[in-house]
Amino acid sequence: MNAILLDLLAFGSVLSGILVITSRNPIISVLFLIAVFVNVACYLILLGINFIGLTYLIIYVGAIAILFLFVVMMLNIKLVELQDSAENYSNPYPLAFVLGTLFVSGLGLSNSNISKIDLPSIFDSINLFSFKSNKLETLFVSHSNWDNVFVSLDQINSVGQVLYTSHALFLVIASMILLLAMVGPIVLCLKPTKRLS
Repeated sequence: MNAILLDLLAFGSVLSGILVITSRNPIISVLFLIAVFVNVACYLILLGINFIGLTYLIIYVGAIAILFLFVVMMLNIKLVELQDSAENYSNPYPLAFVLGTLFVSGLGLSNSNISKIDLPSIFDSINLFSFKSNKLETLFVSHSNWDNVFVSLDQINSVGQVLYTSHALFLVIASMILLLAMVGPIVLCLKPTKRLS
């Protein structure tokens, strides 16, 4: 039953992603984007990765997607202008079908290659981090059931250890990107003031 729900959520997220691209109305497109985030969050929660699933719901659905929805609603885009601009382009459904087929076939090929690899049984009871030495050693997991290995750990502890030790540079880069994302729209929306002479 759980596998059927996971397959339905995966199919729903891919279908919602295709509808995000092919939808002509930007508000409907943002609503399909919210559906993608909800499907992925439910998928992660069903896998047992509750912390990351709830983080998806809080950050993406609760903040970013709703912000997109408010911005699109404030832009005052007329539907007639969207239809006129869409007539200049070809039908997006064949391209979406080709890209979706390539994506699904790529997933199928990657799963068949992973299942042929014989991995030692150490991955069944591995801790991703070894604190016995002075330096933090990260063990790269190349197991087909990597999500089960991640569930066996304390999720918040493992994410925090990775984020603030071995991948601290990525945290700084992400903070700079978020700073640019906040300052950029303010700079773009500022109107130049006219000097009185």
